[in-house]
Amino acid sequence: MDSYQPVEINIVSAQDLDSVNLLFRPTVYVSVSVTRGSRDKQVTPAAVCGKRLLRWNYRMKFYIEDDKIQRNESVFVFQIKVKKFYGSKEVVGKLFVPVKQLIHLNEEKTITEHTNIDYQIITESGKPKGCICLGFSFGSVFKGQIKGCDSDSNVKVREDCRLGAWGIIRDVPSAPCEDDIY
Repeated sequence: MDSYQPVEINIVSAQDLDSVNLLFRPTVYVSVSVTRGSRDKQVTPAAVCGKRLLRWNYRMKFYIEDDKIQRNESVFVFQIKVKKFYGSKEVVGKLFVPVKQLIHLNEEKTITEHTNIDYQIITESGKPKGCICLGFSFGSVFKGQIKGCDSDSNVKVREDCRLGAWGIIRDVPSAPCEDDIY
């Protein structure tokens, strides 16, 4: 049986995303997936738009294979997307956060359940743009089988992926993303 690490994410807010025109009230949402260790992909509801601030305060729970975390193979992929009035979708920002880094911060008590962390968002071209505020909490590792999940050993990952500054991954193919908003 596999061991799983439950991780709860609270997507709080994002700010200073200049390419999002908030005057026309676009549908802005965040798609979250894990590169290895979980096949789960989740999407926030549409953001509540302020003048420069997008608010979600939306919680998601992921169960990630513990051996993938220990080998530093699991990375959270956050994609901020805009669904335009005429139906097209555009990724306006991305963030890559290694799960092992979060677990390490949690073990050192640097982050707790009530700690929110601001992360720099990058564009498709790799330029910094705005920030996103996230909260994380961790459950105890358990052994068992997650309903509807199986091993992801057939998932292919490019060998030239590497961690850059601030946990940003460069030279990565497009991350899996959710095509529809619920």
